[in-house]
Order: sequence, then structure tokens, then C-alpha cells
Amino acid sequence: MKNTRTAFWLHAALLTVFIGASSAPSPLYEFYAREWGLGPAAVTVVFAVYAVAVLLTLLVVGSLADHVGTRPVLLGAVGLQVAAMMTFAFASGPGVLVAARALQGIATGAAMGAAGAALLAFEGAGGNGRGSLVNSAASPVGLSVGALGSASLVRFLPEPTKAVYFLVAALLLGLGAALVWLPSAGRKAPGAIRSLVPEARIPRSARRTMAATMPVAAATWALAGFYLSLGPVLAHAMTKDGSVLVGGLALVALFVPGALAILVVRRWSDRKTLLTGVIALISGILLTVLAVQLGSAPLYFGGTAVAGVGFGSGYFGAMRMTLPLCGPHERIGMLSSIYVICYLGFSVPAVAAGLLVPVAGMKNTTLIYGLALVLAAVPALVLIAKGTRTNRINLAAAPSAAS
Repeated sequence: MKNTRTAFWLHAALLTVFIGASSAPSPLYEFYAREWGLGPAAVTVVFAVYAVAVLLTLLVVGSLADHVGTRPVLLGAVGLQVAAMMTFAFASGPGVLVAARALQGIATGAAMGAAGAALLAFEGAGGNGRGSLVNSAASPVGLSVGALGSASLVRFLPEPTKAVYFLVAALLLGLGAALVWLPSAGRKAPGAIRSLVPEARIPRSARRTMAATMPVAAATWALAGFYLSLGPVLAHAMTKDGSVLVGGLALVALFVPGALAILVVRRWSDRKTLLTGVIALISGILLTVLAVQLGSAPLYFGGTAVAGVGFGSGYFGAMRMTLPLCGPHERIGMLSSIYVICYLGFSVPAVAAGLLVPVAGMKNTTLIYGLALVLAAVPALVLIAKGTRTNRINLAAAPSAAS
């Protein structure tokens, strides 16, 4: 029992560090842009290479842990991520940066499905919801710690483009060593080679709910993608302050409220959680768009914080409504499918925004991007409204049925 509990928290830490590592380069993008003459479009392409690599890896190895167990997949992912960190640390130009980002995406894609499934397996007898909670919280916690930690290291330590990567590599090596001595989740079954054929597995029982909730999950990740690629640049423009910490604070303003929101809503009903997330997401995005149009830095950070609440509770609500609809043998495939959807939202809109900025300007790009995310949240509102209406009808019919 003790080993199971330790294994749960080790996998939670591992997933958080992997996701945190994905945001570590963000505060450094402007440094790379100045050093190598990269424009906004090039920066978003470098950013998107990571997301594309995650997507492809999830599709190819997303179900591998169902056949070999989670430990071998995670140990391989740790090795690749450490190699990616060293490639970042000694990058000498944009080509090496792209290679490091691609390697990081492969490592993260391999780890996310396996670590997420291990969390569900080790959460406790009968399931107590901790697995879904940590799977959801790992994203905002990891992204905020990674962004602020990276910005702080860049600001206060020598060798700014190396220190953050050395630290992440050391953390991963320590967690990987501990992983060897703890239980592995996932069954060992034949068909490992066949499982590498790209396939997104969504159980029939979950498809209708996913059709309504996944646009919200994708919208929350699209918001994260925008901030991780262009958020620091926008924050510097809004505040007229070029400090790397300002860029990091813009990310913290989004992701810390997201993590706190998950802790607040974790005992709420699924529908109330999702409704809170959708309303906060829409409100925060509209406030942020208004702030950019007015040039108001306080309103920008305030709107970002409200949107962060939507990011955390909306993503958590979507995950919590969807994950219980699959069986234990479907967890890894289901998680991989969810992450594929989220990372499509994470990458494609951010690249489109980067290409749009030179043509339409930052204000118009923010406006278009924000309205698109608001529209993506509408299906979840419809689902919640239908569920509420159904409950009311059932309650109204209950007395007559009894009589």
C-alpha cells in the first residue's frame, strides 16, 4: 500500500516536471529571437514543432504501455528529455533549437499517456478521483512553475540559457532513478509492435460527451499555446517593460489561478465545474481582448487571471466528465486521444496567430483569436443546458410517477 502511494506521487511529480519543462524555453524565446534574428512567425513555428512532435508520438506510442507496462516507456521518455535539455543548453542556432524542441516533444508525448494512466492505476482501490485531479492539475502547475522558474533563473543566475536546462535534467534523472524501484502500472500483453500503428482510441460510451467537452479542453490549451508562444511579447508591449520576469509573470497570471481553481472545484459536481470553467474562460478572454484594445496592463493581467480560472476548471471539468466513461484497459488510449485533441488546440491556433501577427498586428490577432476561443466553448454550454433541462424534467415527472 505504501509503495502504491509513493508510486502515485512519483508519477505525479514526473508528469508535472515533464509539462513544466515544456514551458521552460518560453521566457527565453525573446533572447533567441534577438540572438538569431527570429520574427514572431519563426518563434511560433519553433514552439509548434514541440506540439507536433507530442501529437505524433501520442498517436504512435500512446498505447505502447498497455503492452509493456508504464515503466519502460517512462524511462525511455526520461532519457530522451534529458537529451533534449542538453541540446537546448548547447543550442548554437535556430536549427538546433528546433531539433531540441522536437526531441522534447517526443519525450513528453511518450510520457504523458503512460504517467497519466499510472496515476489512475495508483489512485487507490475503487478510484478516489485523485488520478483525474492530478492529471488535470499537472498542466497548470507544471506550466506556471516551469515558466516562472525559468524566468527567475534567466534573470538572476549566470549562463541563463543553460542553468534552467541543467536543473530540469537533474530533476528528471532523480525521478527516473526512483522509478526503477517502484511498481509499474499497465499490463504486459502481446501486440506491442502492432500498437505502434497510429490510432486514436475513443470508447463508444464516451464519444457523445467528448464531442461536447473536448472543444472546451482544446480551447483552454489553445489559450495556453497563445500565452506560451506570444504571451511574453504581448506582456512586454502592454507594460513597456522588457524584463524577462514580466514575460514570466504573464504566464504565471494564467496558470497559477488555473491550478488554484482545480483545488477549489474538485469537490463540486461535474456540470458545475464545467459551467464555472466555461463562464470564467469566456469572461477572461473577453476582458483580455478588451485590455489589449485599450492598452491597459492592469486589465490585461486581471483578464488573464480570470481566463486562468477558466483554463483550470474548464479543463478539469472536461477531463472529469470524460475519463470515467472508459474501462481500465482503455485508459491509456483514451488519455492519448484527449491529449491529441488538446495539443491540436495547443499548436495549430498558436502557429496561425504567429503568422497573422505580421499581417494584422497584435491587437487584431488577439481579437480574432479570442473570439474563436469563445465560440469553441459554446458546445459545452449546450451540454450543460441540456443536462439541467433533463434533470428538471425528471424532477417534475417524479411525483406523478409515484402517484
